[in-house]
Amino acid sequence: MHIIKLKNEDILLEEISKGNEIAFKTIYDNYFNKLSTYIYKLCKSKDATEEIVNDVFLKIWTSKSDLSIVYSFEAYLFTMARNKAIDYLRKLAKNTHLISELTDQIKNVHNDVEEKLDAEALRMLIDQALSQLSDQKKKIFKMSKEDGYSHDEIAANMQLSKSTVKNHLSETLKHLKKQIDPESDKGLLLLVLLVNLLD
Repeated sequence: MHIIKLKNEDILLEEISKGNEIAFKTIYDNYFNKLSTYIYKLCKSKDATEEIVNDVFLKIWTSKSDLSIVYSFEAYLFTMARNKAIDYLRKLAKNTHLISELTDQIKNVHNDVEEKLDAEALRMLIDQALSQLSDQKKKIFKMSKEDGYSHDEIAANMQLSKSTVKNHLSETLKHLKKQIDPESDKGLLLLVLLVNLLD
């Protein structure tokens, strides 16, 4: 996902930290669509997307004094949004209707999946698929998808190039997708969400 950074973004963020509502509106307009698209891909719910995006920007405004110490606003914004999406999905997991929610998603992806397939069975399938990979690929996947490390952080931690990290992640996700549903793009999304949802 690529967002064109505003030329005067640093100045706008400084103005927001001082309470400038016009500057806030400019930042809001620049990021709103991309952030909404990102959240919807995770939650698959228009209502949840709207609520999460509003919560994120509200948090940006109410904690505007923190912007002065933010190194990368884009990373700060999307990390906050990702965490709120995970919180939403965890709450959904506690709901008694979780299995039917997951089953509905799976049916839309692949009609041959058993209707009573539960989240634990899916996680077991993920673990089994990961066990077929090298230790390096498993570690990179865990650091990225479970621990939330960036590609740069993983590369530095494992003394690898950023491109190597990205290639390993791409190969791993393709492998997982193939294990769940080789014909669907939505299967991969479900896998990534479940890795974040389940302990």
